[in-house]
Amino acid sequence: MSLHVSAALLEKYRTSAPRYTSYPTAIDWVPESFEPANYADELKAAANNTAPISVYVHVPFCEQMCLFCGCNVVITRSTDRVDRYLDRLECEFERVGDTGIGSRPVHQYHWGGGTPTHLTPDRMLRLQSAFDDVFTRTEDSESAIEVDPRVTTLEHLDALAQMGFGRISMGVQDFEEDVQVAINRVQSIEQTRMLVDGARARGMQSVNIDLMYGLPHQTLEGFQRTIDVVLDMRPERVALFHYAHVPWMKKHQTALDMGVAPSSEIKLEIFLRAMEAFTEAGYVYLGLDHFALPDDELARAAKAERLHRNFMGYTTHKGSEMVSLGVSAIGEVNGCFAQNFASDAEYLDAIDDGGLATKRGHRMSDDDRLRRDIIMGIMCNGVLDTQQIGADHGVDVNTMFADELKSLEPMVQDGLITMDANAVRLTELGQLFMRNVALPFDRYFAARSAGGRDGDGTFSKTL
Repeated sequence: MSLHVSAALLEKYRTSAPRYTSYPTAIDWVPESFEPANYADELKAAANNTAPISVYVHVPFCEQMCLFCGCNVVITRSTDRVDRYLDRLECEFERVGDTGIGSRPVHQYHWGGGTPTHLTPDRMLRLQSAFDDVFTRTEDSESAIEVDPRVTTLEHLDALAQMGFGRISMGVQDFEEDVQVAINRVQSIEQTRMLVDGARARGMQSVNIDLMYGLPHQTLEGFQRTIDVVLDMRPERVALFHYAHVPWMKKHQTALDMGVAPSSEIKLEIFLRAMEAFTEAGYVYLGLDHFALPDDELARAAKAERLHRNFMGYTTHKGSEMVSLGVSAIGEVNGCFAQNFASDAEYLDAIDDGGLATKRGHRMSDDDRLRRDIIMGIMCNGVLDTQQIGADHGVDVNTMFADELKSLEPMVQDGLITMDANAVRLTELGQLFMRNVALPFDRYFAARSAGGRDGDGTFSKTL
């Protein structure tokens, strides 16, 4: 896949926009629509359903801060602090279990962070036991965990295999030494390869590697060397993220020297060359910034236009409710989004108070659900099927969204989409701008823009 994006096209469409792991995005939740104290009741109501669910567990700990990081992390080497957290996390599992939600089978299970393998293998097994006391995975469930090659040992891999994890996802960002020093994440090719090989030797079916472009000292030639190493490892999935520089939100990012970061034009060229390299090597471009080998379930789902998206990223599980545990974790049950307290101190206090740790949430309206289906169709499968969505929601999409559809007409002229009465479809070039195509259907984003508060300062650039 070799694409050219002109400077004029980049200037026209390069803007800040959500990545749409959910709709509405978390910054647009309406507090009045949801009462945190009632989250247990929402779980009890959801327990009456029998459909499989997803479960996410947040382990926030890291040994040191990566300067590019935008995640909710706790930097510590204190085992006492880790154990205090695990004590409360076990309590949260018990209280979630008391709602009956554990009667529903789990078909997607994920540990994120932070660095879950910051925990010792014994502590990981302890946490897994808390999960097993409440939930049961389906035989074909997808169990994945984020790991850091710098702290993950073969003993960790032994424990993960024992716990039934079939996929590991690891951050690399860039293998060039000057980039790694600049972002305070120095890891060798040998460390990373050991982990990839070790996971496969233990029967894990899938490896994901995260890369990032837009970091200090990155060059076209240097990033190509990183791509060559990754291709030699041949992970089943690759994520190629655009670095979001938001030092007003993440203070540690002020330590990055963005004066030696690549320009917008070079960043785009890095991405396009990476896309070409991965597709020429046999990977399927899923859209946004993800690639997968053709026999990966995500690639098969994308081909069949049945790819979906949730807080854990791309998935094959449509409409799956998600129970999320741990500090800052976001879940979705019974038509509501719910998020735990974002600081570990507040999280611990909330659990000590005898309830759940829910801080805020949002109950979706009918309009939210309709727009979510439109946006997720664009973001996941590159199509807005106006007839199908209209039938699903009992509306005439072409009439109800006449203004939004009209706003897309310049994108037809620019070769980003095709459009008729039945569907809007992204072209190959348009896949690069899928967030731009989705934006007109986001009424919250439109309201912020009308008030002079667009995505700048909150969301990453579309390219």
